Amino acid sequence: MSLAFRIEEIASIDSTNEACRERAQAGAAEGLVIRADQQTGGKGRRGRTWTSPVGNLYCSLLLRPSRPATEAASLGFAAVAAIGEVVAAMLPAGRKVGHKWPNDLLIDGRKTAGMLLEAQGSTDGRLDWLIMGLGVNISSHPQDTTYPATDLQEMGSGAIEPALLLRNFLSAFSPLYDAWTKFGFSAIGPIWNSHAVGLGREIEVRLDQGTVAGRFLSLGDDGALVLELSNGQTRRIAAGEVFFPWLFPALAGS
Repeated sequence: MSLAFRIEEIASIDSTNEACRERAQAGAAEGLVIRADQQTGGKGRRGRTWTSPVGNLYCSLLLRPSRPATEAASLGFAAVAAIGEVVAAMLPAGRKVGHKWPNDLLIDGRKTAGMLLEAQGSTDGRLDWLIMGLGVNISSHPQDTTYPATDLQEMGSGAIEPALLLRNFLSAFSPLYDAWTKFGFSAIGPIWNSHAVGLGREIEVRLDQGTVAGRFLSLGDDGALVLELSNGQTRRIAAGEVFFPWLFPALAGS
């Protein structure tokens, strides 16, 4: 059965993820969605600041899926597929919407949306709660990012209300969440792959210890990136920042 979402809207907040985490720890039921017009302390992956001016979508979902805690990160692929479906319908013909591993959305190769997932497991190894933060650049985007960014209006979407974008996202995400809770990542992987950027091509993955280059071979059964190295060996990567040398040559190896 599809989850009924309850949306709470706030003018300004430090972080929707932080607010959701506090509610989760206080025992709030799943389905809570907190949306803010503006964040003063938004965070992206790996501790990066998420610039949060008025006009974009900033929200967090509180979920309590009955899945092993080790599978938490794979839900991000479902969220990317859902927001990609919604965004594609808002753009003019010719714009290319793609999924960038692990959980970014690109338009014509530039980042437009991203996810931040936080989770807490229970004593039996299953998830107690999972918080999924979603940010979508609607009317503006940061200029000083490591990976080039854009926003929906720059790509030709026209005016979009963040609240409407959120409702459309939840409608698209709900069936994917149902599939994930029942079958895990196997139900989501093929959908994400259908719009994967760089699949089968040479990519670079920046890790804490350096950069690894190789061919994006596939996704593992847990959503890990499987890279084919120049010596023919394969390497599974669970976390890192992907770059496409053929898309933005100036960023290659930098």
